[in-house]
Amino acid sequence: MEQDLEKLEDVEVTFGKGAFSPKKMYCNGCDLPMERANIEMTITPDIKVKLNIFRCLKCKEESMGLDEAKKLDKALIMGRLLSNGKNQFSFKRKVSFDGDNFIFRLPSEMTKGKKPKEISVIPLELNEALIRW
Repeated sequence: MEQDLEKLEDVEVTFGKGAFSPKKMYCNGCDLPMERANIEMTITPDIKVKLNIFRCLKCKEESMGLDEAKKLDKALIMGRLLSNGKNQFSFKRKVSFDGDNFIFRLPSEMTKGKKPKEISVIPLELNEALIRW
């Protein structure tokens, strides 16, 4: 097995423009061209996501490109995070106040050791926000 690994070579892979947002798709089952369709998927009663998918007119199979799959994945994650489930990952931090701003510390393990230059705070509700770096 180790001998096989020694024979491996580096391969450079490139993707064409729009590779993750295809303009057309073919059905895996029928091999027919699929039609574009816009759908709205309900994740929770409060979270809905609009997706641009492809649907086979013959067998009704549905598929989507990577960009749309990422959008759906983020909506599913948000639905899970905002649910009141018991198995939710979270951590608590003390908050300081400097007279103008509230300050809290972000554990370096969450950033994989990289120092973010800035973060985005997206308000969700009066007392909830999504933080990205």
